[in-house]
Amino acid sequence: MPKRVDHGQRRDEIAAALWRVATEEGLRAATLRRIAAEAGISMNLVQYYFPTKAEMVHYGLQRLVELAAVRVQAAAATVLPSADPRAILRACLLGLLPITQEGHRLSAVYTAYLSHALADPGIRELMSRLPRDLAGQLVPALRKAALPEWADVEHEIHALLATAAGLASAVLLGTHSADDAVTLIDYRLTALFGG
Repeated sequence: MPKRVDHGQRRDEIAAALWRVATEEGLRAATLRRIAAEAGISMNLVQYYFPTKAEMVHYGLQRLVELAAVRVQAAAATVLPSADPRAILRACLLGLLPITQEGHRLSAVYTAYLSHALADPGIRELMSRLPRDLAGQLVPALRKAALPEWADVEHEIHALLATAAGLASAVLLGTHSADDAVTLIDYRLTALFGG
């Protein structure tokens, strides 16, 4: 009886190989042949799942976004019962930072995609939507908060997400430690919420 293949798992294994190459050498180095070697499978098998490099790269980004969303949702789930907008926002922002091993890995891959997006309009379009989509999910929670009169909810969300993105890069580069990043997020939230 032939061995049953989990096609989703196989695609994810190829995406994981893509991510390893992307973080070490950049997405330019991620040829189908290189990814096949990294994954320890034949190039024909990679091409069975991804006929072109573009399809493989796009799938890799799609999976990255899905995993990041799961991380952020899991972080937020721990504080959702409290219905505290500050706690929910903090959990989501910390979920975007490379302050855990998994967060570090996802941030490194995201950064590789970010540099690739400059030359790939499809990747650029998708990546430019991500902060707006996340902001759209967070605005309702922040609208329930007692914020200062001067605070514009949408601008504050975008500023906080931009702060988290900048801090993620700074942690990856070693400019700031993970603890520094958490402290700076807390500083911005204190400025917004008080206390």
